[in-house]
Amino acid sequence: MRKRRTARVMLFDEAGDVLLIRFVVPREEGEFVFWALPGGEIEAGETEAAAAAREVREETGLELVMSGPVYCDRNQFLHQREMQDNTDFLFRARCRREEPRLMGVTVDEREIMREIRWWSEGEIAGSRERIFPENLAGRMREQNGLK
Repeated sequence: MRKRRTARVMLFDEAGDVLLIRFVVPREEGEFVFWALPGGEIEAGETEAAAAAREVREETGLELVMSGPVYCDRNQFLHQREMQDNTDFLFRARCRREEPRLMGVTVDEREIMREIRWWSEGEIAGSRERIFPENLAGRMREQNGLK
């Protein structure tokens, strides 16, 4: 099992909605579709905060002031045919709703990152979509009080 560390950002707009990216990952058994916060793997020698800033810049084109990490989650999942023992460091930031645009650095990222969308806490709580982290609605509720 591969150890993996990632930095993700709860990016809030003026209304308190959070930005998610829709991923469609091809697998032998069919496409794995999910929504996740902007972010990605922490590179060797990089701090969690530096990785969060770099990933948001690469995926949305934004240079942001962030706080955190506000949460740290552990999980395990299959990625590129290998089980990952993952630690997610979650940061918090704000921007105007119209600012982010979906980008990607690598060909692989551009192929699997399909769209961005703003989600309210209620939409996430009531959705039947696969959304990561699984407890995002509760985390939004806690963080939205911190203007």
